[in-house]
Order: sequence, then C-alpha cells, then structure tokens
Amino acid sequence: MSGPSLTTAHWRQLRLLLWLYFWLLIFEGALRKWMIPSLSTPLLLVRDPVALLALWRGAPLLLQRRFQSWLQWLFGIAFAAFFLAMLVGHRDLITAIFGTRILLIHLPLIFLYAAAFDREGVLRFAKALLLISLPMTLLIVAQSNLPDGHILNVAPGGEDTAAFTGALGRSRPPGTFSFINGLVSFFTLAAAALFARLYGMRQTPARLLLLLAAGLGLVVALPVSISRSLLFGYVLVVVAVVCAMLLSRTRILPLISSLIAILLVVLIGSSIPAFRDTSEAFSARWTMANESESGEDGLLGVIQNRVLGGYTSAFENRDAAPILGMGIGMGTNVGAQRLTGERTFLIAEGSWDAILGELGLPLGFVFIAWRVALGWFLLQLSLLSASQGNRMPLIFLGASLLGVISGGLSQPTSLGFLVVSAGLTWAAANTPSYVVLIPTPGQA
Repeated sequence: MSGPSLTTAHWRQLRLLLWLYFWLLIFEGALRKWMIPSLSTPLLLVRDPVALLALWRGAPLLLQRRFQSWLQWLFGIAFAAFFLAMLVGHRDLITAIFGTRILLIHLPLIFLYAAAFDREGVLRFAKALLLISLPMTLLIVAQSNLPDGHILNVAPGGEDTAAFTGALGRSRPPGTFSFINGLVSFFTLAAAALFARLYGMRQTPARLLLLLAAGLGLVVALPVSISRSLLFGYVLVVVAVVCAMLLSRTRILPLISSLIAILLVVLIGSSIPAFRDTSEAFSARWTMANESESGEDGLLGVIQNRVLGGYTSAFENRDAAPILGMGIGMGTNVGAQRLTGERTFLIAEGSWDAILGELGLPLGFVFIAWRVALGWFLLQLSLLSASQGNRMPLIFLGASLLGVISGGLSQPTSLGFLVVSAGLTWAAANTPSYVVLIPTPGQA
C-alpha cells in the first residue's frame, strides 16, 4: 500500500515544518523566558503559523482514507463548538477562535506526522530527543540548586519564577519549559526514544555511548524533577517496552542482557551527586503528596483520587455546567484573561472536566469518545506491529496513550507533546516503502 504522491520538494518542506514544530515545542519556553520575554504572550502562538503552513503543504495527505473519518468528526466537533460558544456560551469571538484552533490546527498534525514519517524518520526524532536530554538534565540540575528568583528560574515574561514548590526547600525545575508539565512530557518521551533506539536498530559504539549518556541523564532527571508524574511516565514506558519485547518474541538472552545493562545505568546514575542530593526531597514530596491524596485509604486512595479521579470527576460534576457548555476556549488561560482579566482555570484543570464544561455534555462526550477511540486505535496498531516484529510503536505508545485519551489541551506545551508523541507513535508503524515520491521538475 502506498501513500499519495507528492513532489520531493513538497515532502521536504512538509517534513521541515513538522521538525520546526517539534523544535519550537522544546524551546518555546526559552523564547518566552530568556530570549524575547517582552513577547511572551504572542509567543504562545508561535507554533500556530508553522502548523497552518504544514496543513497547507500536507493537505493532500489528509485526504487519505485512513484519516478521513477521524478528521471529519474532529472538524465537525470544532465547528459545532464554535457556534455553540457564540450562540449560547461566552459569546467572545477571540476566545472562541483561540479554543477552536486547537481542534482545527493542532490536533490534525497528529495525522500529518503519521503520514510524513516512517520508522527511520521516527528514529531521527528519537536521536534528537536523546541529544537534547543531556543539556536539559544539566539545566534542571542548575535550576534546582539556584534560588527561585535566579534568571534560570524566571517565569515567561521575565518576571516572578517558573519554579514550582517541591519539598525540603527545593523547587521543581521547569527546564526550558514554562512549567513542570513540559519537563515531565519531555523526559517521558525521551525515555521512549531511548528504548526505541536501543531495541529498534543495530548498535554501534557511538550509538551505545549516546544511549549510555542519555540513560544517565534520564535517571538523574527523576529525583531532580521532584515529580511523581515523571516516575509514572517512566513506569508506563517500561511496561510498554516489556510488552513489546514479549509480543515480538524477543530471545531471552538479549532481553536479559539489555535489562542488566539498564540496571547498571540506574545504579551508576544513582551514584551521581545530583541524584543523591535531590533523592531526599523527591521522597519527601512523594510522602507528603500521597498522604494528602490518599486520606485514610492508603495506596488505594491515591489510585482513586489521583489516577481515576481525573476521569470520574468529569461526569460526577456534569451538572455544574450548562447542557450546551460555557463555550470553547473558556477553559484556557487566554480565555480566562479575556473574560475575567485574570489567568486562572475558569472551569477545571482536568482535561475531561474542561471539555464537558466548555462543550456541554452531548458534544463534550462525543469529543471525549473521539479521543478514546484514537487511543484505542493506536493501541491496536501498536500491538499488531509488535506481533510482527516492530516494537517501536508500542514503546512510543507508553509515552503517548494517556496524553491522547486525557492529556490537557488548554496548555500549549501539553497540547504540543500530545500531537508530537501521538504522531510519532503512528508513524513508527510505517515502513519506508509507504511514501511515494514524484521528482520535482528537472530531477526526473
């Protein structure tokens, strides 16, 4: 089966745009904090023109039959949400446009990544993630050891601080991002990238050296981040790796050798001073947060309140919003700023709560069902690929599945990682023979 024909020049331009979207996702916060802080607010939309250009250049790819039903439902939800916002919701045009652009401009890029790249392309993204993870780890170590008011910890706009309260006097460092959630998404995806390159290609001494260095960085980043979410992300990736290895019928000896190598990396990483210095704060944060969330129910309470609560609360609180919703975009900080003059969550922080609050129960449920269906499809695709010997989609699914189903859409960084991780998961299932190129004039 072959994809639609595009000229070589068009393919190159599309891929460059999707790479630019990726790089801006990583360094958008750095632009807003350090490089151009005076343009912090406009830079919230820095990826939007890139996304628009990519959609224009890659429009023929979105006409593939495998994408049509997904996009038809998505665009239908978007237009219905826009008109509901203007007719019975908040009725603010800018807020409605800002919210609708998430569905019309950003989420369709998932399918462009899936159409424009194959396994080899995904491995290049994986290499980029591992190369970035090394300086990112050094950056967060520095941020962790500096006062919250230091320039490295400054918030977007060059004021206040982006560091978030951790434990034992240490704050959670944001890296190049504007908030800790970006750092968590980055290192979770980098963990998937490490295993994808470890089990998805033949190793050379240079490649093994990169894997070793990146692995040490990922190990050190965990306690330095003081983030339980990052630990949860690592666990999901490891579970996905184990499933991929079992389904692909990996021989027992290479599997044991790899696990021993990973264990050694963890042991070496745990001996690094930055790891030891922050481990106590990470443990204290874990204990305090678990006690506050579990109540008298222990671990069961944490699972019920922290994990399942994000899904069940949306429907438990469904009567708090009008049946047709308050209007798309109202759950974003930009919408809150326009409607109330303050940056806050007017509806809810949870993604499903925000969806039902903005779109109302009928349309909100349809959109949630769309996201769950996409997650289910990626799971099926990944399992099938693993059973046929391609482990990469299932490995990346460990970093993307929860984002697809219930990741936040209102915060630009979490939205961007949702798009990139889901797109790479799907693209990893493509073989190089999928893409058909037409030479540009003069190349034939």
